[in-house]
Amino acid sequence: MSSTAARSALAALTAFLALAACAPPPRDRFDQDKLNADIDQAIGGLGTCVIVLDTQSGRKIYQYGKFDICSASLPPCETFEPVAALIGLDAGLITPRTVFKWDGTPQPAKAWQVDANLAQAFQASNGWWFGVLSGQIGRERYASALRSFGYGNKDPSGPITSFWQGPARGGGLTISPGAQADFMRRLYSGRLKVKPASLQTVQALLVNETRGTAQMSAVAASCPDQADRGRGVGWWVGRLKSPTRDLVFAAVVEAAEPPPGSEVGSSLKDAFADVGLWPAG
Repeated sequence: MSSTAARSALAALTAFLALAACAPPPRDRFDQDKLNADIDQAIGGLGTCVIVLDTQSGRKIYQYGKFDICSASLPPCETFEPVAALIGLDAGLITPRTVFKWDGTPQPAKAWQVDANLAQAFQASNGWWFGVLSGQIGRERYASALRSFGYGNKDPSGPITSFWQGPARGGGLTISPGAQADFMRRLYSGRLKVKPASLQTVQALLVNETRGTAQMSAVAASCPDQADRGRGVGWWVGRLKSPTRDLVFAAVVEAAEPPPGSEVGSSLKDAFADVGLWPAG
């Protein structure tokens, strides 16, 4: 190579390195050690798994927890309610305005003792409401939809009104944290075979909080994961979207006395904010 060509090559390399140094960091770069420490302090332990995926590519950008808990088959509890709503909407069994009438029987929560439409039932995580919807959906339609969605073990065995609530309620449906995160990815990236209007309605239901230009969509859930109710799970599953990031996540704590899903969510919001994935409250 001539000296002129060598100088030109060196100049080009120098320019490239200068541009690279000035380029913004990858959008999914954050202090993972700090996030580990925050989760350790708040909800961490052997029974805790947190998985974060890029919504569009599906690339895993973060995992807290070892393979055994992150791949464990656990009851979805109330994280299944958006799935039931999606199936009901897509089958034309309900619309966002459909109201189910409370039959007057005492309920575990006073907020359930009302007539309710879909949004009201979802906000209150109304057990009887989703039981009525599930009776209309039926086991055959559930089985077909779960296969189409690739949701968990695809097993709607047990009482039609509670098969997602674990063995203590006689339910056979299970899903792992990794599969929860992947289902959320497909829900938000248009990879489910459902009508766009059905998908948009469920996505709107899931909106949990907006901070500035960032929005978190999520569902919290808790239920026993053993027939004798000796252990349980607390779930927080959803999406975190901002102008610079589009992420989905699944977090679970499995323990003898797990925190409620809402507490898992509160802790995870704080941890995400601490490393810049989510604005501070």
